Amino acid sequence: MLKEYSDISHIKINFNYAWGDVDFQKTTENIIFRVIEETVTNSLRHGHATEIWIDCTSNDSLYILSIHNNGKSESNIKPGYGITQMKERLAIINGTVEFDGKKGFTTIVKFPKVGV
Repeated sequence: MLKEYSDISHIKINFNYAWGDVDFQKTTENIIFRVIEETVTNSLRHGHATEIWIDCTSNDSLYILSIHNNGKSESNIKPGYGITQMKERLAIINGTVEFDGKKGFTTIVKFPKVGV
């Protein structure tokens, strides 16, 4: 998916995967895929970004997905359909999402390692 977006839109996508050899349930895989898809789409459509950084990290109890772009900053974030869907999907896996509209736009997703 990331290569396809990069090829079509000419956006540079930097991907750092540090979750190891984890075997997520199908539901979790689908939710993470949709979050990345929505965030990359928003980076292009609303932020007019030219570069995106996706980092998959973790700590002792959480998986952390951080997606940052160099596009337009937005301090007044108004959740539309996409962000609302993202929050609802993440709730299924007890996940949360935060947004930071300073210096581009950052989406930070956290979900527990237990029960994934």
